[in-house]
Amino acid sequence: MQVAHVGRGLAVGDLDNDGDLDVVVSNMDDVPTLLENRQRTGNHWVAFRVVSPTGNRFAIGAKVTVDAGGSKQVREIRSGGSYLSQNDMTLHFGLGAASSVDKVEIKWPDGTSETISVPGVDRKLTVIEGKGLAK
Repeated sequence: MQVAHVGRGLAVGDLDNDGDLDVVVSNMDDVPTLLENRQRTGNHWVAFRVVSPTGNRFAIGAKVTVDAGGSKQVREIRSGGSYLSQNDMTLHFGLGAASSVDKVEIKWPDGTSETISVPGVDRKLTVIEGKGLAK
C-alpha cells in the first residue's frame, strides 16, 4: 500500500483457502493489486459454498445462519459488488475460540429451510439445496 494507484473495483474472497479473506483491487490502466491476508490468529472458521441444482444455481438470496460458541451469525448470498467486480459467493464465518458449530440453518430463496450438521471447523463446505452437504 505504499504505491499510489487509482483503484476502480474491489473483490473479497479467500483466494488461498486458509480461512481468512483476501482482497483484489482492480487498478485503472495497471495490473490488479492483491492484498493477501497472512495474519495467524489461531481462531476457528467455517465457510459455505451454497448451490442450487436448478434455476437460481448460485442460490442468490439464500441466508445461512450459524450458531457457534454462544453467538449467532447470518450471511446472505449476494451478487455484484464494486465497480466491474464480484466478491466470492462463499459465505465465511469467523468462530473465534469455538471449535465446533452447534447448528447451521439455510433459508433458500424459494422460502424452504434446511438444517445441516457440520463435521468440523476450519474448512470450506459445499451445500446443495435439498441434498445437504456435498460428499
